[in-house]
Amino acid sequence: MKILLVDDDPIVILLQKKLMEKAGISHPVASFNNGESALDFLAENEGLSEELLMFLDINMPGLSGWDVLDRLESTQFSELLKVIIITSSIESSDKRRAERYPRIVDFWVKPFSIQDFVMLKESYQL
Repeated sequence: MKILLVDDDPIVILLQKKLMEKAGISHPVASFNNGESALDFLAENEGLSEELLMFLDINMPGLSGWDVLDRLESTQFSELLKVIIITSSIESSDKRRAERYPRIVDFWVKPFSIQDFVMLKESYQL
């Protein structure tokens, strides 16, 4: 499994990497500071048979996380890609909206902790 981190805040990406390391998650990680770069990577690697887990911020300049999800759905990108939403939003409407996307497997509100990543490791046998 490859892990993709998509967030416009480099501090959040660094924190995610550190927490994964501390939780014992050692899968390869690719990080992107915008949705466009993440979609470009996915387009270039569309033929991969490897599972992908994307941590996706929904509030980003340019393409939002919602825009990224809509493009993935419109191109019917591989079902091997699962998404965990990462957001600072506490709006219940965002959580309800996330439920409409079948590839979203979880919804995390920042800040997250080491325990979140330990539970992730156990849930996905990472």
